[in-house]
Amino acid sequence: MKILLKFLATGFYSGFFPYFPGTVGSFLALILSWFLKLNLWQILLFIIIGVYICTQGELLFAQHDCAKIVYDEFCGMFLASWQLSSIPQFLVAFLLFRMLDIFKPFPINKLQLLPGGWGVMADDLLAGAVARIILALLIYLGIV
Repeated sequence: MKILLKFLATGFYSGFFPYFPGTVGSFLALILSWFLKLNLWQILLFIIIGVYICTQGELLFAQHDCAKIVYDEFCGMFLASWQLSSIPQFLVAFLLFRMLDIFKPFPINKLQLLPGGWGVMADDLLAGAVARIILALLIYLGIV
């Protein structure tokens, strides 16, 4: 069971990439979201399961929000790329999500202070949701 939890928490081991594991995990999630075309209920299921997976990942790595845990980036990227249809839209979703996840403007920065898997997941979920809202505006304005 620990092997499966480590495999999932690290985003199919992409979290072990030596440089920028969050970006690598997000890019893998971007590719998956292009092919999977997830419905909102499926993303919500990934999120619910993710709180448990990320909590267990913290216990496995004995560190809060360990950089190796990238399942949260997967969920945030799934939200950011929800219902998109073109490669430019997906690329903008990726860039917006990564900028928000890396720089963590208020209130995103406060959410990672939550305990356990909630803190691991919440900041990425808000970053993904904000990225998707910004992208929706850009699509509406005809920019993307």
